[in-house]
Amino acid sequence: MAHQRTVEVEEREYRALAALEVAVLRCEGEMEEFALAHLGEELFRLAHKGICQVVLDLTAVDHVDYRGLKPLAARARLLREAGGDLKLCGLSAYLLAILRAAGVEDDFEQYRNVGEAKASFAAASVISLVR
Repeated sequence: MAHQRTVEVEEREYRALAALEVAVLRCEGEMEEFALAHLGEELFRLAHKGICQVVLDLTAVDHVDYRGLKPLAARARLLREAGGDLKLCGLSAYLLAILRAAGVEDDFEQYRNVGEAKASFAAASVISLVR
């Protein structure tokens, strides 16, 4: 009978992972303050639609205007309050230095690529189901 309960938990975990919806936003070029404001608006629209798990792929980004990073961090907090998060991936050493200089490095989880960032949402879902 204990074995049957384990199977039920595994099936419930599988259904939760299958329903996991992660939006991936890919950015490129120079992200000026206006572009970051537009990105913030898009994050708000996604959250309003119930999509609160977002990966921001910065692999093809050359520069980020530090002035737009605090509002982006505020959007990440909004997503967290709704049960999701905004995770960054593909950060170059240069972009990471800009995040540090802006004081927002610790406001975002950072991953090497989109796959790792998406997997982190799945791992968090399994942990919350087990608790």
